[in-house]
Amino acid sequence: MLRNRIRRVPVTVRGTHYIHEYLVLPDVCAVIAEIPEGVILVEQFRPALGRKILELPAGRLRRGEEPVQGARRELQEETGYQAGDMRLLSRFYPSVGLSRHKVHLYYTVNPVPGPTNWDPTEEIEVKIIPVNEVPNLLIEGRAADAKTHLGLVYFLNARGWLLQRGRWRPVQTSQGSPG
Repeated sequence: MLRNRIRRVPVTVRGTHYIHEYLVLPDVCAVIAEIPEGVILVEQFRPALGRKILELPAGRLRRGEEPVQGARRELQEETGYQAGDMRLLSRFYPSVGLSRHKVHLYYTVNPVPGPTNWDPTEEIEVKIIPVNEVPNLLIEGRAADAKTHLGLVYFLNARGWLLQRGRWRPVQTSQGSPG
């Protein structure tokens, strides 16, 4: 699977020469999708962890696919929801020592429900998490992958939630939206 995706590059640091290896992976898109009942997440088995985890709907971009289109496609495929307006919140490198791929993080509100279109290798359970339960996902490590953790932190911060002394607390009464 990774045989042709490993790149080896010569590096010199303070006179020491070595070969650095990294993975060549496609960029990824992820979506924070909010509906009145809460945030739409997916639970799926991750073989590298040997267990199911909660994640933002996300996936690899196809060759030539624009990130926003990939985000719309992944949201629909994994959850059945179709997004209207999509706002780019951030682009980031999730693991610069391992790969140079980026995550494109989007936000959408009130996507329209519809049928899923899972890949043959996916078995997904769609979960709606009430906003007031999102902090517990972060504290308890149930939203542990980088893209989901960072996306939910953006989401909470946009609503005025702050992490103080190890606990998430709402510090304002009006609710904003990310982006």
